[in-house]
Amino acid sequence: MKKRLKAASCGLAAMAMTVMAIGATASAQEAVTNNDTQSVIMVLDGSGSMWGQVDGAPKIEIARGVIGDLLKDWDPSIHLGLVAYGHREKGACGDIETLADVGPVDADALMTKVNAINPVGKTPISASVRQAAEALKYTEEKATVILISDGLETCDADPCALATELESKGIDFTAHVVGFDLTEEDQARLSCLAENTGGQFISANSANDLTTAMTQTVATVKEASAPQPAPVAAPPEEPASSEAQGVRLNAKLCETCEVKTDDLYWRVLGAEQDIEGKREKIEATGKPSPFFELNPGDYVASVKFGIIEKETPFSVAADRTTDVVVNLDTGALQVDAIPAEGGEVLDDKMYYRVFSAEKNLEGDRKRVAASGKPNALFYVPAGDYVVRAQHGKAEVDAPVSVTAGELTEHRFTMDVGYLRLSAAMSETSDPLQDDLYYKVLEAKQNLEGERKDIDASGKANPLFRLRAGSYVIMTRHGKAVTETPVEVIAGELVEAKITQNSGRIKWSAQMESDGAAIGKGLYWRVFVDEETLDGSRKQIDASGAAAPIFTLLQGAYVVSAKFNDVTVEKKFNVAPGDEKAMDIVFTN
Repeated sequence: MKKRLKAASCGLAAMAMTVMAIGATASAQEAVTNNDTQSVIMVLDGSGSMWGQVDGAPKIEIARGVIGDLLKDWDPSIHLGLVAYGHREKGACGDIETLADVGPVDADALMTKVNAINPVGKTPISASVRQAAEALKYTEEKATVILISDGLETCDADPCALATELESKGIDFTAHVVGFDLTEEDQARLSCLAENTGGQFISANSANDLTTAMTQTVATVKEASAPQPAPVAAPPEEPASSEAQGVRLNAKLCETCEVKTDDLYWRVLGAEQDIEGKREKIEATGKPSPFFELNPGDYVASVKFGIIEKETPFSVAADRTTDVVVNLDTGALQVDAIPAEGGEVLDDKMYYRVFSAEKNLEGDRKRVAASGKPNALFYVPAGDYVVRAQHGKAEVDAPVSVTAGELTEHRFTMDVGYLRLSAAMSETSDPLQDDLYYKVLEAKQNLEGERKDIDASGKANPLFRLRAGSYVIMTRHGKAVTETPVEVIAGELVEAKITQNSGRIKWSAQMESDGAAIGKGLYWRVFVDEETLDGSRKQIDASGAAAPIFTLLQGAYVVSAKFNDVTVEKKFNVAPGDEKAMDIVFTN
């Protein structure tokens, strides 16, 4: 479906927001009085993945260097606090620490804290940002958070929903996000934290990128704290005379479209290129229809609108105004999705990628744009594209054609269903809450009898978003592993309770002479109580704990306990739902 675009109502795409923020920063006032301080908290990722390497160096080391350089010339009008997460404890979603309260920057003291961060844990982004917002009293005062993260939330929370909540409750809450070494998909999924609060998201894939991203982010924060001049009658932007010397710049989405009045970033560049093909920047602004006074000569006008960037050469003559109108040759593409025919429009967990229609020699398409918003709006050059919609593990591709100056709308039918899983040791047992792992497999087997992995989760009650069809669920609890066929129906929720037919046995050992429990020096092994042809038994599990708990499928087993040089064996049975204690006795 295509609609004619009105230039004045064009929305701002995520990339355009970033460009405009950076452009505005470049022209921000430099002087800020001491009475106009702003409070900011930096939230630093200290999760285990920060030991991963970029450009041959650990990401945490790169981050330390960039932060250290920033603090050397920190603007005293910006008071800073520091929060880190995932730096003290493995697997703990509560591992969040305020390393420095908000206040004037003591660069040496802060760097001592940053240098002591030892990445080991998880990524509780939402709880960390909330803690920072509350420390800034975001419901009472202006509050700004800068998040540096190399991964997505891993603690069962939704940063997008948190951002919406903080924005709605806050006086003036803003989160800026620097995504360090993120995949394209993860960038789109994390950017909502910034977008939903009016902040900017910048991705960084190298040490230089991180330096640039952090510098731009801090500059944006500084601009926000700059005092605003008292309102005065603005002088006309248009030159008083048509003979004023310079250039007037305008842009349109198409040849017959109206002049755009928003979301543009202009640069005037020198006509000559250096040996690297770069041009000198003469002027820059985020105003939509600027006029620049220029000396006579040749120049290039560069305009950015979202992902669109065009350069147009022009010349300025003495005592003359040159009018430059750039045709962006751009249209809008709006996409959303429904789970199945007749279903409601999906409002979360969507990810869209726009690719060029043509493939390269390797058979791949070039990615043009991406968004994690459920109702995504893209401004792209007129032409043909392939759009991929992803909802969970369901993906659908669709060809679309975009016309300059028009809005193209496409709604995907995902043919997706929902599968909610739980597991219990028996039909009458309570659902299990921990030590669970699910894997979703295709029902179809290949020639080797193997099934393709589709998705997995370690949560107790995961929700999977899957294309309609047949699957097999592999469920593991301890050493009890089962496979269960399930059918996923488009547009419906299937809730499957998987019965493991398993039990848990807690073993302990004692001395026969005095009944004293043996606490150390034990080694346990569990075997199937069925000998193979060579007289051996298949080992199922083992432990060096004093009183281990073995989770096993129903059946007959043999436990072997070794203490010092003595080994004692005992046969036992496991029934579905068993939770019992058993012991072994060692003679003196």
